[in-house]
Amino acid sequence: MTSASPPSAPRGPWRRARPLIALAVALAAGAWLLTVVESAPPASGPTPAVAAASQPPPDAVSTPGRLADGTEYTPLFYADAATSVGTASTAAEDRLVLRSPAGERELRRVQRDRFAQFLGFTAADGFVYWAESGALPGGSYETRLWRAPLDASAAPASLTADTGAVVFFDSEYDLVVAGGRVHWIAAPPDDSARTELRSVPVGGGAVTTTPFEGRFRHTAWPWLVSVDDQAPLVLANPETGERRTVTRAAAETVVCTPQWCRSMVDVGDRHLYDVRHPDGSARRRVPGDLTAITVDAAIAGRYELFTELNAGQVRLVSYDLTTSAVRVLSPGVGVVTARAGVVWWADRPASPTSWRSIDLRKLS
Repeated sequence: MTSASPPSAPRGPWRRARPLIALAVALAAGAWLLTVVESAPPASGPTPAVAAASQPPPDAVSTPGRLADGTEYTPLFYADAATSVGTASTAAEDRLVLRSPAGERELRRVQRDRFAQFLGFTAADGFVYWAESGALPGGSYETRLWRAPLDASAAPASLTADTGAVVFFDSEYDLVVAGGRVHWIAAPPDDSARTELRSVPVGGGAVTTTPFEGRFRHTAWPWLVSVDDQAPLVLANPETGERRTVTRAAAETVVCTPQWCRSMVDVGDRHLYDVRHPDGSARRRVPGDLTAITVDAAIAGRYELFTELNAGQVRLVSYDLTTSAVRVLSPGVGVVTARAGVVWWADRPASPTSWRSIDLRKLS
């Protein structure tokens, strides 16, 4: 499938963020925002075992991999373990569908020659919000924000197409609903080291744009985290003006919320993961030969999620930031991702027979 890029894509120094932008766009165009993991031969030498707790994997909600009409379905977002939004495409059209215990509801139907991309999903107060990017007649490109009630009580509504050079990081914070508004990040129209903080009322209306010094993305509201690899890692609160520099070693790759950070260091053919606070305190090593599955730290404010090769299968494990306990969530996954407190997976990357999901916010 061909993927178009918006003419308003970030320029100049913002190009350093383009790998993340390209990842989000390319995966969305390919029908899912998922981490694909496959079994592989073990690395040379012993692989440390995950110190998993003895309790069995928690119960997961299972939904069929196809809709009632037989079309293959790929979830892009879960509002809870039983309510998802995803794509169901044919040769001619891309459909965005809401699935819940009440049934299936089509939210959007877009011709394939528009190269539609559905991004930035979030849910708040009974509504799901998302961005839809696609080509327009004449060759221009548009990114528009939408919302729809999760109970399917009303039709989807367009909020705005005044999104600027919107930037997606494949993060659960690409769109944030707070204070009666939907917030997102856009690059400035020049090469300056600034960020545009944009927002629109949840019911639609005029867009507010506030310039902010430095290159940032959203994390746990109202905080921002910097994305400039050539500058110190900074957490910033636009409401108060507070800025905190995050301590990190030269070899560390670090992602943070205001409360927690996950750091990664490459050692040969392995990743070593630590968790700690932004000031460097309470640092702990997460045991195992692991791969993180999200660009965000502290899913549901409490969990880090990883995959690990174990006995020829890729298993999904969680690390509890509160108790330091590691737990196996599934002994075998093929594709897996997480957003806003829910983790979901299928047993293989292509044509899954079912999708399974766990709401981490309800784990005991």
